[in-house]
Amino acid sequence: MKRHEEAQSAVRRARELEPLYAAHHALSAQVAFNARDYPAAVQFARQAIVLDPELLIGHLQLGQAHEQLGNSDLALDALQNAGRLSGSNSKVVALRGYLLAKLGRTEEAREVLNTLEAVSRERYVPPYAMALLHAGLGQRDKALEQLERGFDTRDVHLIFLPVDPKWDAFRADARFLSLLRRCGFTVAGPSIH
Repeated sequence: MKRHEEAQSAVRRARELEPLYAAHHALSAQVAFNARDYPAAVQFARQAIVLDPELLIGHLQLGQAHEQLGNSDLALDALQNAGRLSGSNSKVVALRGYLLAKLGRTEEAREVLNTLEAVSRERYVPPYAMALLHAGLGQRDKALEQLERGFDTRDVHLIFLPVDPKWDAFRADARFLSLLRRCGFTVAGPSIH
């Protein structure tokens, strides 16, 4: 909902109440990321990892913040650590594939997509993960098809659509805007491009 100040206040309070709880720092990284304060997201993610080096979400947040800062090697390192901890969590796998695609490592990104497609025949893979990979590969229609599938299956990851910069290229697309409306996300407030 782009209510970043309220979110920052809530995670700040959580950190005050339990300053050594790593998850509060990792969630603070997510909130900073959503507000597009990537240096703060890196700082909070690092704090989470110091408190708990095995906390998957700390490494995941560090990876996505570094990706936005253009620190591709650091992002890939963080995602490799997240992958080691996650046991092939589809969110981690998809984010790594997205980054590979954005780096022009298309064949590697396609391999990740093929892997997730194969895994999806055995167990649930959120459509959001598939959409992210298609978006990274520049396959707009396929990405939107997967997001529609995510809407139909109530994929919880769709909550990131209004704020995640990885979807900025879609913000002027009528199909994307329609999806945001159907999800019930407010489109009011400052436009993010």
